[in-house]
Amino acid sequence: MASLNLDLKSHEAKADCHGRLFHVFSDDFIHSELRQCDYVVNGQIESEIAIDQTHIDTRDADSKLRQAETAVGIARAKLTETLESDKEQDLIQKAGINRRLKDFLDVEIDQMLELTDQPDAPRRAFREVLADLDLLKSVPAEPDYPTGITSPGIAESDLSEAKFLFEQVVSPSTVAEHIKEQLSRNDQFIRDGLNIHRLRPEDGCPFCHQSVDHPPASDLLTAYVAYFADAEGVHKSRLRESWKAFKACRDAVSQSAGKAAREIVKYENLRQLVASQRTSAIPNLEEIASRTDAALAAYLVAIEKKGKTPTEAVAIPTSDPAGDLEELRITFGELNGLFENLAGAIRASDSERKALQREACKAFRDGFVRSHWSEISSYHDLTSKEREARNALQDLKNAAQPARTRDRVARTFKALISNFFGTKYTFDQDEFVLKRANKNMVRGPARTLSDGEKTAIAFCYFIACMHKKVRRNDDYDKLFLVFDDPITSMSYDFVFTIAQTLKNLSIRPDGEVSINPADAAKGGRPDLLVFTHSTYFYNICVTNRVVKPDAAFFLYQAGAEHKLARRDKYLAPFGDHLREIVAVFEGRDPDHTTGNAIRCVLEAVGRFCRPDKHELSDFVLFLSGDERFSIKSVLINNLSHGSYYDEVPSPDEMREACGEVVQVVKHFAEGQLELIKAIDAKA
Repeated sequence: MASLNLDLKSHEAKADCHGRLFHVFSDDFIHSELRQCDYVVNGQIESEIAIDQTHIDTRDADSKLRQAETAVGIARAKLTETLESDKEQDLIQKAGINRRLKDFLDVEIDQMLELTDQPDAPRRAFREVLADLDLLKSVPAEPDYPTGITSPGIAESDLSEAKFLFEQVVSPSTVAEHIKEQLSRNDQFIRDGLNIHRLRPEDGCPFCHQSVDHPPASDLLTAYVAYFADAEGVHKSRLRESWKAFKACRDAVSQSAGKAAREIVKYENLRQLVASQRTSAIPNLEEIASRTDAALAAYLVAIEKKGKTPTEAVAIPTSDPAGDLEELRITFGELNGLFENLAGAIRASDSERKALQREACKAFRDGFVRSHWSEISSYHDLTSKEREARNALQDLKNAAQPARTRDRVARTFKALISNFFGTKYTFDQDEFVLKRANKNMVRGPARTLSDGEKTAIAFCYFIACMHKKVRRNDDYDKLFLVFDDPITSMSYDFVFTIAQTLKNLSIRPDGEVSINPADAAKGGRPDLLVFTHSTYFYNICVTNRVVKPDAAFFLYQAGAEHKLARRDKYLAPFGDHLREIVAVFEGRDPDHTTGNAIRCVLEAVGRFCRPDKHELSDFVLFLSGDERFSIKSVLINNLSHGSYYDEVPSPDEMREACGEVVQVVKHFAEGQLELIKAIDAKA
């Protein structure tokens, strides 16, 4: 994978990675990327990741898209053919619709296929509209239009005169009864004769042409004149005039009502041919005409009764001829309006026909959609599949475009932070800011995060920063990730999460990072090299198969050399660590594992002997305070896991720290040192 050449003469070291991209998680990475900037992640990433088009195979996506397009085309063509055939047969041939009519042009397949819901049934079916069009064609060239009706009336003075006469009581005439009888039977005849005699008296009697100078003619004429001159004669004369007025009005009402009935028949016959006029309501002429006739008849009867009994008052009829005549006039006006509308609609039959044709187009369109809804729904399904195929192809083509490194870093970091912390800490991908509970950290991340949280966040950011190592998608296959003790200062709560992340980490060819076990099983696992001083972390990785059984090694010292040995079994660390501490305390030189041994022994003693001190730092403070131990081991604590220090502790300081640990073990775990010595003696 790589080689390192050392030239002792020139004091040069040359590393050759042979094309591999090594990405190392260490305290140097944490210090340069996060600690120096107080754990504020830097979003100033301007690079792009190029995509190799030759590695994107679009043949399958192209084939699926062509199949989907073909299926959509076939379905559309079939619906279009059916629609055009039905339009020709129903709208052109049957309804006689002009092809240039806008509503006809709107009956097209695109609008129908855009519908997502089945339309409601039209108010009238196409066949009903077609029947109206056929009826409109039956309108005669010269229709027998209904004509207007004149509304009769009676003068207000005639009504007042009649009411006055009904109430007037007159004295009886002194004229002989047989004269009154003659006058009642021939009133107008006698009046006319008297008028002739008054104008030409020399002609003699107007009734018999005899001389009026002698009786009986002179006596008869005198009696006639006397009768007409007295009160009874005058009263009856006025009654006769009133009766004539009411009789004339009644006859006019009868004639108008009869004429109206005949015109209504004409109207009914014609309006059945015009759809827009068919639903117009016709007023109830018969009822109002009958009521008006009855009101006038009541007055005629009352007048006749009064004429027979002029000396007595007659009750005024309860009917209201004036109101009935006014209602009749309004009714005739409504009928005349209907007649005019019908005539206008027939004269403008072209507009009526176009209105019906527009309605026919809409009824046809809605009916066609409803009857072919299953085919349209199937077309929608096919277009959805076509859209999915096109999007899939476009995604592949888009993958060939350069990707922003910043976007990939942010997306990966956000997913890992969510996996480690849930909603406690989140990463705003747009602002490129780490937040606590979706809010900015007022005190800043460096003062808000615990040491363990800082290490976990550094671990997540390290994995996200792998995108900064690559320049092309092909480079993801060249990545080699090195983790130098990734659980530095970390709470045990995070250790298992880190182990699982390492176990399930995978990278797709398009650079998508996943920690889903299903994705890891499919491949795309990067090469990993993990260093650790923690036997606890080692045991988790081995028992949970973070690494393969034959990929775990133990570095140990054999005389003047350090050797690697396969070690795929669970470790019991306390004894080994304590043995190393005792060896250094007794004179052996410390090495890179000594600091971790100090930490592990102090953790074990604190956890089992003083479990109330939950963290190692609490136990160290307890030792220096309550137990009067002068502990310098806190310096060794972080160093054991690679923390960044400008000055490395000297071997003497390490040896002194080992002596402190020996004293702590003697005090809290008496017998452990003797047990170690006994085991070594037997070995």
